[in-house]
Amino acid sequence: MNAKENKKYELIVRIGNTLPEDPALVGMFVELAAIDFTTAIEMWEYMMNLYATDLSKVDIALNLERGIYAAFSAKSDARLRQHLGESPPLLKSIYSSSATAATEGNLAYLVSLVLNSKIDAAGEVFRLISVNKNSNLDYGERMKSIIDEIFRTYCAAKGVAVPSLNRKQTMLLLEYALKIKGPNKNLLVQRVKELG
Repeated sequence: MNAKENKKYELIVRIGNTLPEDPALVGMFVELAAIDFTTAIEMWEYMMNLYATDLSKVDIALNLERGIYAAFSAKSDARLRQHLGESPPLLKSIYSSSATAATEGNLAYLVSLVLNSKIDAAGEVFRLISVNKNSNLDYGERMKSIIDEIFRTYCAAKGVAVPSLNRKQTMLLLEYALKIKGPNKNLLVQRVKELG
């Protein structure tokens, strides 16, 4: 075994013995990703699954989900997105367990799925968000931020003031806007209907 492989296994052991809220964890994942990106993703999936119930705590979610997501995205956003698309357990941890679901990097991933008309994949992410029972996550507020970000991203990319989504995109947003309970429901349903 060469020095690089030794370092990889040493990092795996250190990560496995580190608490999810420890700020040093992100640095360890960065180091592991530099050696073997796929192994780093697999180790992240393991840690996210291991601490799935703890992801409802904001400090743990900020470190274990958001911090590591941002680090992987900076290393290779394309590879990260590919791994996300191939890992239902990781998506489940991010979107149905974490207090940071549908924010920052993982919000950008969902927006890209919708705007690239990957409707089945986007629908699965929306489903996971809709079953997230985290007390720190208000479904109506998250849906509002998702729809706002989809519209903002579309308008910025196309240089227009009003988005123009296709029927499947509109129906997907409408399906999950209708699940909102509370003050954002009517506003968001109306905004989405105006696109169709």
